Amino acid sequence: MNFITIAPLEAIIFRFHMKDSPKMYFIALALILVGSACKKSPDVVLVPIPPVEKPVPVPPKDSTTIPSNAKILNLGTGSGNLVIDGKSLNLTSPTIIKIKGGAYADIQISNISNDNFTTTIQNDGLVELNGNVQMRISNLKNVIISGSGTQGIDKGFIFKNRTTDGASIQLNGDINNFTLKYISFSNLNTYGVIQYNSQKVFDGSANSYSNNLKFLNLDCDNTGTLIRFRGSAESNVVSGLIKNAEIAYINYKNSRTVGSVVVIENADSYDIHNNKVQNINQDNSNHNGVFYLQGNGKFYNNYVKDHQGNAIRAWAYSIGTTPKDILIFNNIVANSREYSAFEIQSFDRNMISGKTTYCNAQVFNNTCGNLLPKYGTFPAQVLDLYNLYGGTCTTYNNLAYQLTLVGNNNTNYFWNDLSSTKGSGTNNKYFKTYQDAGIENDQTFYLTSNSSAKKSGTSLSGKSSSSSLAAATNNAINFDYYGKARSLTSPSIGAVE
Repeated sequence: MNFITIAPLEAIIFRFHMKDSPKMYFIALALILVGSACKKSPDVVLVPIPPVEKPVPVPPKDSTTIPSNAKILNLGTGSGNLVIDGKSLNLTSPTIIKIKGGAYADIQISNISNDNFTTTIQNDGLVELNGNVQMRISNLKNVIISGSGTQGIDKGFIFKNRTTDGASIQLNGDINNFTLKYISFSNLNTYGVIQYNSQKVFDGSANSYSNNLKFLNLDCDNTGTLIRFRGSAESNVVSGLIKNAEIAYINYKNSRTVGSVVVIENADSYDIHNNKVQNINQDNSNHNGVFYLQGNGKFYNNYVKDHQGNAIRAWAYSIGTTPKDILIFNNIVANSREYSAFEIQSFDRNMISGKTTYCNAQVFNNTCGNLLPKYGTFPAQVLDLYNLYGGTCTTYNNLAYQLTLVGNNNTNYFWNDLSSTKGSGTNNKYFKTYQDAGIENDQTFYLTSNSSAKKSGTSLSGKSSSSSLAAATNNAINFDYYGKARSLTSPSIGAVE
């Protein structure tokens, strides 16, 4: 803690300004110091200089809009089994279903499907599912399940203390335009916390895939894989396809053997952002992807630290005959016990004539450091790049530190060409330590004012493969990891401006 010395009367003024206005506080302080230099005063008071607090990313407040004419239904007794079946509720207008707080043995929610309005299911008090119990969800459209129903309770649905395998939340049937948010999971000894195996065969029609699924603001402490969605694109069949899945504001921690936190086996245009994963896979040594995603989409503003495995294993292909993008940017990945920050690769089995094709990829403005090679021989750097079967990959504006080059074909810190597809890149910067990079610490990763990474990146304007980069990222490239505005013409290197 730093201190300054000022006279007693001036200390009173000092405290007054600090309380009423931080800006006036500094103005008053400057005047006091000038005045003190012009007079003698033997009496001094030690006043601490408060540290400058920097912003941290916080999830947005619940944005669920409740229509003024919404019908309200109060269901549940606070215990036992609760069945919410749209067939018997006769829902004909926007509806709020409030589940009475308590400990339930089982909750079933089914057959709520409406094209013209949304049904919102909320907690009314704290709703707990403790032990080997389950929430079963089937045949929902335009439904929101949210634990933000009671003021003062951040996560109004709590799942905890499962000791047998099986999903805590099981999805079945047709699920579309569905949101699950503000839920807490802890101490769940299960292979998959939220599971879905739709088995739909994709033929291009709207009823042959699931669309617009959102999983937001979920807390996980000592659980199995949070999301596990089955699907495939091989043997001339595309099945279990999920389009436009959004997974955001997940806080996942403390799982020694989870392997993958999120698994989607067949995805078109995933949107994975603003998630924090820390302290996982301490006991694992297999090749894990913390986010294991097959298909195409965006992965940005994620923080993965103190872990084992790639932050994302992106197994790349596009649904249809037009190549799409995989975009990986604004992520912070540090302290991996094994493996590189990212992996991108495609497989011949996923290339189905007339049904799928290759992806192009861009990896940019990430901060990655202290990544260890597996057994000291398999590489760990920013990107492991494999065959993309016609696709291209460019890597730029990435900041890396404390990496070890291993392997015969490993020639740079930013991408390792492990197959026939050759990467390209520009304006990536490597440093021996995070201090050399001008990073304040390896927790927040803020840049110091004199960091050589500041405003030294290549322009983001005009960067594109199959589409405008700004449009493809919903303008997320205009901001850094913390939401600070970024110049597209002279961005900084790494995830933080």
